[in-house]
Amino acid sequence: MRRALVVAALLAVAFAARAQAAPGAARTPVVGGGSFNTAPLVGPGRYRDTILPGERLFYGIKLAAGQRLRVGGKLDAAPGTVDDAAAGFAVGIQTPLREVDVLDLVDQDITGNGTVTTGDTTDRLEFVSVPVLTGSAARDEGITYRGPGVWYVSLYLISNEQDPPRAEFPVNLDLRVIGTPQRDPNPERTPAKPTPAPGESDDGGGTSVVTVLAVALAGLALGAALGAAAAAAARRRRPA
Repeated sequence: MRRALVVAALLAVAFAARAQAAPGAARTPVVGGGSFNTAPLVGPGRYRDTILPGERLFYGIKLAAGQRLRVGGKLDAAPGTVDDAAAGFAVGIQTPLREVDVLDLVDQDITGNGTVTTGDTTDRLEFVSVPVLTGSAARDEGITYRGPGVWYVSLYLISNEQDPPRAEFPVNLDLRVIGTPQRDPNPERTPAKPTPAPGESDDGGGTSVVTVLAVALAGLALGAALGAAAAAAARRRRPA
């Protein structure tokens, strides 16, 4: 009886470990956009999508100054099953201004496979991006904008065919944000709203309601005074 319980416990542990190691486990389904404009905004996590030969998918993720992005991408297909449909697989990264400058944005190659594989298309690509600059530093750099904002990650299943086959392949995407946000020591200041001058409205011009009312009341008072003076003069001209 005791041995049976031990065997059952070992089987349970093995089953749990196998479930945790199952391909695609704990991955969130996501649908990448076919352009920057249709890219979904995602956060750090493990995602699963499908991609066609010749298709490029985009995903947006917010990064603050001082942060870096660790990106991992891999076709979730058996080796050799993609070779007849695609010539390679690529993982790219683009700035908030949608500048495509992959090599200068990669700081560390984790797997040593670079950002494009033309050998086994199921090789895993993983790298860490350069740190995001503060807004002021990015403006001063003046070449490629590396400041805070929505950065983009792209997946590309390369095909040399003019009319590639319509075969969907599962693909895994891992996104991890490294580092804590940093404050900008020289933030761009917002111009202060000018204080309205006496007699001006708060909405940027014209005469205020208070001024209009004051002028109207003054006119009424002057009219009443002139009317009273005229009445008094008329009484003095009457014969006794």
